[in-house]
Amino acid sequence: MSIKLIAMGNVLMKDDGIGIEVAKQIEEALTQKGIEVIYGETDFQYCIIKVRENDFLLVLDGAFLGENPGTVTVMPLNRFGTNNRNYTQHSYSFLDLLKIYYPYVDGKIFAIQIKEITYDFGLSNFLKENLKDISKDVLSKIEMVLQERKSDCFK
Repeated sequence: MSIKLIAMGNVLMKDDGIGIEVAKQIEEALTQKGIEVIYGETDFQYCIIKVRENDFLLVLDGAFLGENPGTVTVMPLNRFGTNNRNYTQHSYSFLDLLKIYYPYVDGKIFAIQIKEITYDFGLSNFLKENLKDISKDVLSKIEMVLQERKSDCFK
């Protein structure tokens, strides 16, 4: 079994790239723990070929959940996906494909509240100024999830 962090987001859409930027900040700490870091960006097909049935996934992405910008929310991997029934090759998301090809893969989503989405390279000033703190928060939450998982294995 492998633990993999998949960083998603579009770095050309301002704060949508927060998952990528945070992954860069914490990559060294994760690799020291034996966690593979995958930069998926917007290429969900690349991400899906990196997944195996017995993996534990940590998906890192920007989100708009109505929280304060920079807030990190952790939720079960199987909580999200679209309910779109009119699929084309461009309307699937990574989570949609994961449900189709690997419905039993376990993991967590680390959703970072964004401030703004627009066509622009780089994060908003707020997220840029708070990137180190957001990254520390994500890393801390990853460590908590892994510790809980380890505890569950011994129950």
